[in-house]
Amino acid sequence: MKREIFFLPGFFAVLLTLSLSNLGAADRARVLYLGDSLSMGAFGRTFDQSLRSSGFAVHTVVAGGASPYYWLKNYQSLPCTIGFWEKTPHSERRVGYVPAVPKLEDLVESHEPDVVVVQTGINLYATLRSKRRPKTDNVAEVTSLIEQMCYSIAKGGAISYWVLPPHSHEKRYPEALQEELGSIMRSVARKFDGEVFESREVTHFDDPYPATDGVHYGPTEARSWAEKVSGHFRRFMEADYAPETPRMVRAEPVRAEPTKTEGEPDALPVESSQRSFRDQEEEVDLLIKLVAKSEIKHISELEYANALGVYEYEVVKDRLGNYPFDRIRVAHGIVFGRKYTGTAHHEIGSEMSLRMVPLAKYKSLLTWQTVDDLRPNFELPLYTPKLD
Repeated sequence: MKREIFFLPGFFAVLLTLSLSNLGAADRARVLYLGDSLSMGAFGRTFDQSLRSSGFAVHTVVAGGASPYYWLKNYQSLPCTIGFWEKTPHSERRVGYVPAVPKLEDLVESHEPDVVVVQTGINLYATLRSKRRPKTDNVAEVTSLIEQMCYSIAKGGAISYWVLPPHSHEKRYPEALQEELGSIMRSVARKFDGEVFESREVTHFDDPYPATDGVHYGPTEARSWAEKVSGHFRRFMEADYAPETPRMVRAEPVRAEPTKTEGEPDALPVESSQRSFRDQEEEVDLLIKLVAKSEIKHISELEYANALGVYEYEVVKDRLGNYPFDRIRVAHGIVFGRKYTGTAHHEIGSEMSLRMVPLAKYKSLLTWQTVDDLRPNFELPLYTPKLD
């Protein structure tokens, strides 16, 4: 198999030839498999084992709650607090927490895969239907995220294979929204000469909602889905064909810039914002006004008994004079022992005074499930109320 992709760095066109000849001999192919929480259970175990039993050299990295924001180096490194699984040809680990999810570019560089399998998408529904900016900006943001993933994979000399999201309960995510996301992912992947597996064609979420979360399948259904993906992937790898024509793609997919709202701080360059996040160690004492909050519609959606909810506040007064932004994001304990706390019921527009420290100060809280459906803003550090 040979694939050719054009890149345009600056004014020069460079032809990158991806030579995957003899990939029918599976033991010569290296596979990097990235997944989100749908890959933590029966689906991931079944698919991973199928890849290995077919002779592929597999490196699996699964992070609960992950999306392209986690995988791409263009964005701040983020912790995984709801389960992390990594398996190589020589070792395996499953832990509840890692301080930073590995970046796609680093994984591609260190493991030199022939193919990168990406199972993702569920965590992009919130971005696609955000009410905090125009719909066109939501679509542009999701498109850019997938483009950046595809570009990084192709630039590293690999081909991308996308496992599109399975069917979700329509009361959790409307059918039109599911189709919209699938269409974006399908279109972008194929522009970069990648392959897709149409999961919604072979799955249907039949369990009741909200008694279940409407997203995560039981073991029997998850294994069936994985077996179908495995069969399709083997056929894809055994195929002996070349693309009809080279594909022209831009060298550096542009990260979509969110629409700035009144009172919102100006975005900082990535390097500056990362420094401010890492270097922000001080305790702050602020009078703040709630402007946006992450919410849990049903306790049954939670995988853990305790959960943090990310709230965004306008800074009304900085009593210590050491906080540099007009807004702050705060991780509150909104569920404890599978019961809502009083903070979960705070209303938009309410004001309070809080002494806060960076969330990373309290390692125990990093083991809680984090609920964050706010518009991504990696310029703002994440704080939490200071414990007495």
